[in-house]
Formats: sequence, structure tokens, C-alpha cells
Amino acid sequence: MEKSLISAEQTPTTAVWQRDIVVAAAAVLIVLMSTLPGLMTGWFPQDEGQIGQAAERFLQGQLPHRDFDDMYTGLLTVLHAMAFKLLGVRTESTRWMLLAASLPFLICVYRISRRWLRPLDAGGLVVLCGMWSVRLNPESMPSWYILFLTVGMLDALLTFLERPHLRWLFWAGLLAGVAVLFKITGIYLIAAGVLILMDCEQRQSASSAPRSATFSVWILFCILVYFLAASRLWSAGDPLLSALHLTIPAFGLGISVLVGEWQRGRGAFWQRAGTWLRLQLVFAAGAFLPLSAWLLWYWQAGALSELYEGLIVLPQRRLQHAGAAFPGPAAFLLSGAAFTAVCLAGSTNGRSATVAKDSRFLPRLAVAILGLLLVCGHLSIQGRLACFQAVRSVAPYVSALLLLQAIRCCGADSGRAFAIAATLIMGAQVQFPFAMDLYFPYVAPLVFIGGSFGLQATDAARRHAETRVRWSRVFIAGLSLFAWLQLKSVVPLGNVSSAPTHLSGMQLRFARCGLQVERSLGEAYERLVTEIHARTDDGEAILAGPDCPEVYFLAERQNPTRLFYDFFRPELLSTAEDLNALADAAGIRLVVVKQPFLRDFTKAADQLENWARQRFGNPLVIGFGGNSDSSAPALFNVYSDSSGNKTNELPGTK
Repeated sequence: MEKSLISAEQTPTTAVWQRDIVVAAAAVLIVLMSTLPGLMTGWFPQDEGQIGQAAERFLQGQLPHRDFDDMYTGLLTVLHAMAFKLLGVRTESTRWMLLAASLPFLICVYRISRRWLRPLDAGGLVVLCGMWSVRLNPESMPSWYILFLTVGMLDALLTFLERPHLRWLFWAGLLAGVAVLFKITGIYLIAAGVLILMDCEQRQSASSAPRSATFSVWILFCILVYFLAASRLWSAGDPLLSALHLTIPAFGLGISVLVGEWQRGRGAFWQRAGTWLRLQLVFAAGAFLPLSAWLLWYWQAGALSELYEGLIVLPQRRLQHAGAAFPGPAAFLLSGAAFTAVCLAGSTNGRSATVAKDSRFLPRLAVAILGLLLVCGHLSIQGRLACFQAVRSVAPYVSALLLLQAIRCCGADSGRAFAIAATLIMGAQVQFPFAMDLYFPYVAPLVFIGGSFGLQATDAARRHAETRVRWSRVFIAGLSLFAWLQLKSVVPLGNVSSAPTHLSGMQLRFARCGLQVERSLGEAYERLVTEIHARTDDGEAILAGPDCPEVYFLAERQNPTRLFYDFFRPELLSTAEDLNALADAAGIRLVVVKQPFLRDFTKAADQLENWARQRFGNPLVIGFGGNSDSSAPALFNVYSDSSGNKTNELPGTK
């Protein structure tokens, strides 16, 4: 095993393994203790309803994509159904499953970072990644599992670079294939793996051999295809910052491969082609195994066309309706200034006076940056949000540093830098095109892993290792404290966002959900479910829209459609005739229309509202706090035939 950048251990001994086990276990325990208090706090109702309803319908024998529009590939629905089976049909069951799945992820973070950090420092990095991950958004969403699999794949590929046994490639491909089964964006992991193996093949080339122009043309063709795909990772609504965060780093990966081909691409065509095919085919075999099993399942069910529609066709509509911008240029420039100062600090010429000065300057710089972070975050919600956005915006700079090291460095460190850069850059694509705050925790651990390696692998770090160790500890501790003290959550009831609705909390009292949520919204949902229960029978079908799958799940009522989000199929219930036919066939006696104040995607629901009013009369209006008046913004209109509605009269409670 290659010598660590700062660790003195050359060969793992029993004592080293024991110390690693103790430190890793302690770090994981700290993360668990900080995560558990908020595990059942905060929610996005539509997310919880979507994953809950999908798992429930799977338990009832329905198949994702064939019988209902699953938002994701489907494996998440299967796992949530298993959690419901074991722990009960409750939202909390999915969160317990997420917490359990995060434990191997934390162990992989420790394994990866131990390649260049001492045990206590690697344990600190585990704590830092834990503070900025599940703890900030405990909803069991597929992007969490893709993050876990990304880190596992990186661990396997780094192990392969150290000990080139093909089983590690197969394992890495297997993890990438499973990621696609959680969400189609798992394809980014496969892209990262392919690029890493292209770089690996170049590093295995004989430097003294002649160049094969034919093989170099093949590499150029592959990268051009990659560039064409990467060019789509750009948002017209946020052109500059989406390019800086996503598109340009993705292009940088391809350019790095081309530079590597120019610098190291030597050898006969058949020799290089054989190595390239062997690496890529083993990785592809691992990826294809879970994918082929999934396709076989749908083929046996006669639902391959529905799977294709759900994974390829419908997501294009999501891109048209869902979008959010990255933090503004100010945060990006602030991050760049701080990161540049950190990278340039310590670039000395080796003279003793300069070294002594540097040993004092670096810790002071680290303390100053983190002190500013903690003070600004403590003073106001806006300051806390600004600091959070500044940390978000450091990802492109970390990627650039790693790519420069991959091009300029030699030996194993160069290969590691490229592998970490590829997983970070491809992992960050989960933010396209919906770059809200809640998406950054899916990327933050990759940023911290990459930043840790990038800063430790610089020439200055090699010359002044102990100085770098001391101030890097300041950064790890400071960022962990900032998250622990000032970042409770990025979901509602948290304090990252400055939204005015983040007020006092309450615990929901549903049979299927007991989360701690924002009070005024929780009271509105409790009033809504109470009205539904009073006006309908157990297991009866109702109609709720637009985009409110949580209503069916929380109220324990049937969804007579395949829809979770109406914008996927706006033509399905587009006319009064369609709606009347559905109501007659399913025996619908109650309709819930979510009002614009709560709508995220489908902005218009005029047809549904007009039809419900014509069929059932005037609605019961539910606003904040569960009020049945117009003094607060309306959240839901409830239409029902159970009270004999009259013109200009609200229906009463049964």
C-alpha cells in the first residue's frame, strides 16, 4: 500500500486496525447522536406523500410505472415497502431505513479519507460529512442512496488503483447500476466510472512506446460524445451559475482525459484497446447485472414500454416545470476568494523564516474564516443563509483544484485526484435543474472529501505537513460546529432558509405520520384530514390535486388515478367529461384542490376547480391554522356532496 500523505503507517497492523475501528465507531456514534434528535422533524408534504403512497400501492400489488407514475426508477419504492412491512405503514419507517443505510456510507468515508489522513483526522472528516448530510434533510429521498453508492463506488475504485484486482471494478460497476435503479440520475455514476477507467488506462500505458493515432482518435470520439451529453447540463433560467457549478466542471473532466491522452497515451493499438476493453467491460458487467434483473422483471410483467415512458419520456416534462437557481454571484465570488487564499497560503520557497511565518499565518487564516462564518451565522438568519451559500459555492473550486492536480501531479496521487474529481463533479449533477438548498447535502460530503484530499496533496502540504494538519483540523472542527450549532435542517421547520413560515412546531397526530412540523401548516393538514374522514368512508376513493399525493396517504384514502403530480400527464383529466367519468366510475364524493399558495409545479388547476364547483357546490376553505375563512391565504378547497351545498354557502362539517 502506498504511503499516506501524512500518516506514518506503512502496513496495517493489528494495532492500527483496532485504532481505526475505535475511531470510526466513535465518529459514527457522534453523527448518530447529532442526527437522531431531528430525524423526525420537518417535511415537504408532497415528498412524504409521494414515497409513502408509492410504497403502499406496491404493497397492494401494483407495479411502479405500469400502475402508477413512480417519480423514480422504482427500487426506492420497493425498499420503502419493505420498511412498511417491517416497521409499519408510517413515514417514520422510511426515515429509520435511511438512517440505517447511512451507516455504511460513513464507514466508506472513513476508509477513503484514511488514505491521506491520520485516524483522528479521518474520524473528524466523518463527523463533518455526517453533520452536513442526512442530519440536514432526513427525508428518505433517492438522492441520498445515490450519494451513499457514489461514496462506495469511489472507495472501490480507489482500492482498484492501489490493488488492481478486477473484483473491485465489478463491485464499483454494481454500485453504479444499483444507483440507476434508485433514480435515473444514477447514470452520472456510470459516466464517472467510465471516465475514471479511461484515465486509469492512460496511466498504465508504457511511456516509452510509440503513440497509436487510431486509439487516440477513439478516445477523442468518446470525449466528444461525452461533451455532447454534458452540454445538456445547463439551465436556460440560470445560465451563468449553472454553467459554473455543473457544465464547466463536467467539461473539465473531459479536457483532463484529453490532456492525459496527450501526456501519457502511448502503446500499440491492440495492447491499449485490450486494456481499455478489459477495464470497461468488467465495470459494465457489474453495472448491467442489477439493470438486467430490473428489465427482466418488467419484461415478465409485460411493462417494458411503461418503464421506458416513466424513465425517459415523463422526466422531460419535469425539466419543463421544476427548476431553481444556484446561489448568486456574490456567494460564488466570496467562496472563490476564501478558497484561493487557503490554497495560496503556504506556497513558500522553503526558507526557515518563511516557514515560521507560514506556520503562524495558516492557523490564523483558518480561524479568521471560520470565525467570520460562525459570527455571521449567529447574528441573523440572513447571515446564516449567506454562510451556507458560500460553503455551497466552493464545490466548483474544489473540482478545479483536483483536476489541476490530476494533470500536473505524478504517481498515485494524480490518479486519486482524478477519481475524486470525477465522482464529485458527476455527483454534483444531482442539483440539475433544481438547485435548491436542500440538494446541497446530497453533494456536501463529496465536496469535503475532495477538499480534504486536494489541500493535503499540494506541494506546500508536503513540505509543511504538520502545519497543514493543524489548520485543516481547524476547518473540519469549525465547519462541523457551524452545522451543529446553526444548521438544524433544510426542510421546513429548519433554519437555513429565511422563509417566514419557519415558526413554532407541532407533532402531527396522523396514524401514518407523527413528524414534528411547522405548526400553522400542520394544523391545516390535520383539519383537512379530519374533514375527509368525516365526509368519506374508510378506503374510499377521493380526488386530490394538483400535486398533492400526501392527501391520499395521510387520509388513508384511495387514489383513483395513476397520478402523483399532475404536470406529468396534463391531458389525463383535462375536460369535465373526463372528470365526470372518473367520478362516476370511482364513486368520488369528495375533491380536494390545493391552492396556489402551496403549489410547487402545476400552477394552474382551473379546470379541476371549475368542475368541482359545478358538481359539488361551493367549497370548504382551509387556510393556515386550519381556519375556515378567508382571513389567511387559502391552502385547500374541499368540495363534498355530504352537506347539501347551496349557492354562496360553505358546506358544514358532517
